[in-house]
Amino acid sequence: MKPEGPPRVGFRLAFRALLAGLLVTVITAAAVATAALRELDDILDPIRQPGRADIRIPELDTPPPGGPRTFMILGSDKREGADRLSPPRSDTILLARADPDAEAVTVTSIPRDLKVDVPGHGQNKINAAFELGGRKGGPGLVVKTIKKLFKDKIGQDLPITNVMVMDYGAFRRAVNYIDGVYVDVDRHYFNDNSSGENYATIDVDAGYQKLMGKDALDYVRYRHGDNDLVRAARQQDFLRQAKDAAGVRRLLSGGLGQKRHLLQVFSRYFRVDESLRSNKQIVSLLKLAIFLSAKNPKVNQVKFPAHDAPNPQLDSNLYISKSDLEGVYRRFMSLDAEAPPKTTPTPDSTSTSRPAKTRKSQKDAPVPGLEAERTEGEDMAVLAESQGRLGFPFYFPGLRKTGSRYADTKPRIYTVRDAKGKPYKAYRLVLNAGSYGEYYGIQGMGWRDPPILDDPDGFKTVGGRKLALYYDGDHLRLAAWKTPKGVYWVTNTLTMSIPNNRLIAIAASLRRLKS
Repeated sequence: MKPEGPPRVGFRLAFRALLAGLLVTVITAAAVATAALRELDDILDPIRQPGRADIRIPELDTPPPGGPRTFMILGSDKREGADRLSPPRSDTILLARADPDAEAVTVTSIPRDLKVDVPGHGQNKINAAFELGGRKGGPGLVVKTIKKLFKDKIGQDLPITNVMVMDYGAFRRAVNYIDGVYVDVDRHYFNDNSSGENYATIDVDAGYQKLMGKDALDYVRYRHGDNDLVRAARQQDFLRQAKDAAGVRRLLSGGLGQKRHLLQVFSRYFRVDESLRSNKQIVSLLKLAIFLSAKNPKVNQVKFPAHDAPNPQLDSNLYISKSDLEGVYRRFMSLDAEAPPKTTPTPDSTSTSRPAKTRKSQKDAPVPGLEAERTEGEDMAVLAESQGRLGFPFYFPGLRKTGSRYADTKPRIYTVRDAKGKPYKAYRLVLNAGSYGEYYGIQGMGWRDPPILDDPDGFKTVGGRKLALYYDGDHLRLAAWKTPKGVYWVTNTLTMSIPNNRLIAIAASLRRLKS
């Protein structure tokens, strides 16, 4: 989203990228960074109170001034039935790396069920390290466990410079504090335990919408019906969208008094490593920010390709091969470049004419991995019309991923409100991509400039339709186009399993019922 209000000062931009949109840390860091150096002691005082910046981890690396930093963000939660004082487990382990010499900030999530060697405790799932180390030693043991994983398996030292810990209550309150986050929800998430299950309850509909605290927490925590890899991708996708939330921008535009107030509010809910007691380390962060602010880098997700055991029913752990971990290391450390592919002009991509309106001229060309299917889409369009006037045309795909199916018997027709509360009609078509927990979708609505469509990475014209393209590294995650009355987009699966050319072809195949 384009910034509003004050100029985009360096550290504000950089820290938004540094932590890939982590809500609490973004606000805290920006509050520090936009203050003059002489105000650091006053601004940082709330997190220097006893018990706040209390994580001492000798194993953390000390970067040179302005040098690259790797942040480990832990989301903690207590196990079912645990007493109030028992140590929690790390429910989320997120790594974010900012390097002034790299083209993008890299982010990866380590699956909680990954089997590792926990120093001093033997083999276990990595999320157990937090609990085994206790409240004070847990974050440090997670750091040692991750470092040992990379060193033992591939012989590489993974630098970790800073640690932040927050519980999910803090996450919920933080989302409410910034007045919610607009999220492109891939499918309907529902569980009420009515059949005797013992999973977290959730009821979040598919489609682009604003999520407030409880729904946002339920959404990022959900793992019943998918797996750790999809869950990690969902969390990273949420953080990507959260970093540009209007509430974050409004809070960042406040003066010194409001920045200090923000720190007082959020310091109640999270802990940081003790380096944030040091003005020297804060100045080091500012120097890194100066380098990054000139680039305004993208945030690239690095997949952590863990796999199931041969018999998951007997072994619930996840594993990663040496070659896959080497790939994670190289991409995360930006040793392998991941730039969005260039959209080179083709005879078709230079056309400015509108798509032909006859069925014959719009016949679907064969695309490997896609299948033509209009009948179900037409049925969805008829159902949409029967539910009342949208105020903009209903488009459905003429092509879909081979083997995929509509997840519902009718489209979801609903109302979405912009940041000022103005209502717009919207619809969502959800398709199961054919793999466990994998869904992609078609979104249409009368709100023509939602935050998700800010700052496209490129454009490509196909059949007279100008598509705005949004990448994550070299993977296309969204393709959108606008009409005078509405906006439409096709969203890739959370793990971006649909190849770029197929997602573009699906977007280009959208058509109206009577076209």
